[in-house]
Amino acid sequence: MGLVLALFCLVSAGLLAWVYVFTKGIIAEQARIKFETSLKEVLPQASAFTMEAESIYRGMDGERLAGYAVSVAPRGYSGKIAILAGVSVEGKIIKIKILEQTETAGLGANVIKPEFLRQFVEKKISDPIEPKKDIQAITGATISSRAVCRGVKEALEKIKP
Repeated sequence: MGLVLALFCLVSAGLLAWVYVFTKGIIAEQARIKFETSLKEVLPQASAFTMEAESIYRGMDGERLAGYAVSVAPRGYSGKIAILAGVSVEGKIIKIKILEQTETAGLGANVIKPEFLRQFVEKKISDPIEPKKDIQAITGATISSRAVCRGVKEALEKIKP
């Protein structure tokens, strides 16, 4: 009985390893495509992106600078909230997108809702960005709301005009 179980485990582990090796490249390619799509989503004027610095992508529209896409990951209630912010040449938020989050379902996870994210559009570094004051915080998720506010401020600070 133990030998059969050991053989079954060995075959299962081998199959899992084979599937991992086979799909690793495909998964990485899909992640790259998803990120490039997100870059174009937060900075729609740009037709090409180049990495300028760690977590900062320069968006170009031909020869003209269209703006920047900045990646930040502030700590929320349940973990890091990965944010991609599109910032204009003038230093204003064009759009933000939550790339990844592990906040509480039904509460902090609501940071992905468009009505919450739209509040950050046109904000600049000199603007106050405080939940419950300048930004309508998500009810029951003040920590998550604060994290997104911190992330937007951090993205703007990285791109001081």
